Amino acid sequence: MANRNLYRTNQRLRARPGLLIVLLIVLGTGGAVWGQTQSAGAGDSLAAWGKIVTVLQHPRCLNCHQLNSPLQEDSRRTHIPHVVRGGDSHGVGPMRCGNCHNDSNNLTSRTPGAPEWSLAPVSMLWQGLSSGDLCRTLKDSARNGKRSPEALVEHMSSPLVLWGWNPGPGLEPVPIPHAEFINLMKVWVAGGTACPK
Repeated sequence: MANRNLYRTNQRLRARPGLLIVLLIVLGTGGAVWGQTQSAGAGDSLAAWGKIVTVLQHPRCLNCHQLNSPLQEDSRRTHIPHVVRGGDSHGVGPMRCGNCHNDSNNLTSRTPGAPEWSLAPVSMLWQGLSSGDLCRTLKDSARNGKRSPEALVEHMSSPLVLWGWNPGPGLEPVPIPHAEFINLMKVWVAGGTACPK
């Protein structure tokens, strides 16, 4: 099983050289950044969150952190065709996410794609949350996929999340470079995952 997952990851990286570069940057700076952020305090953590939330509330993230149906594009319009969540967050019947969204962006149809494309789980609903409520939701292991703060940092480099930095033609990427975003996440965690009120 581990070999099959390694093979799939290797194939995805070969198909998307930009992703490999981002991963190398993140992995190459990981240890040094963690060492620098160990002295971060609550003020640093809160300041980092103020920038992190601009990514999490950006359409690239928020469009799929919805309750019943995804939204589309920078305008966050209703998804066309109309899609509903379904029991596994991958749609229902012939309207499954994977029917249109593949493992990578389709440049011909301009359909975005990344591995495991789906709506975020209901526990990760961000629709309508304030910055403080989103912060508390993100760090709550009962609502974030049972992730520790350090695991959240790792999750932000998963292939589906990385799509936000490479959304394809006509879509605006998230506003902070990925390496900088990961550094901000590390400062937020090192300072105690501080949240605004």
